[in-house]
Amino acid sequence: MTIFDHLIAGALPASFVHQDERCVAFMDISPITPGHVLVVPRQSVATLDALDAEARAHLWEVARKVGVAQRQALGSVAQHLLVNDGPGASQSVPHVHIHVIPRYGGDTLRTVTRLIAHVSMLATRRRPREKGREQLQALAQRIATAMA
Repeated sequence: MTIFDHLIAGALPASFVHQDERCVAFMDISPITPGHVLVVPRQSVATLDALDAEARAHLWEVARKVGVAQRQALGSVAQHLLVNDGPGASQSVPHVHIHVIPRYGGDTLRTVTRLIAHVSMLATRRRPREKGREQLQALAQRIATAMA
């Protein structure tokens, strides 16, 4: 079981912005920018090609809706959609996931630096402190409300 399987099962805490029968979306515990969300299928597969076409389409549609909600709720101006599809692409968790990373005006240097660090140091992820969990939960609530 991956860490995402444990999060989906409720065995670990997560700040969810969306849940349905096919996928979930929750806050990244090491966000590149405030509001960084992961969209994850409930089916535990490592790469996009292991999902059927309908499941892939649904995952991307939820990612699109998360992006719209980030713009409405958080004031982002755009999103990076990032998929590391397999270990050769620096995939840190062998479970398909789409990063929906909100972008804000004037954040280019900081965000690009954090994107590079995120990809190069994926193995050093950490759990948020309790204050961090509260902040993630507050952002999750704002995004979830905008998705409703």
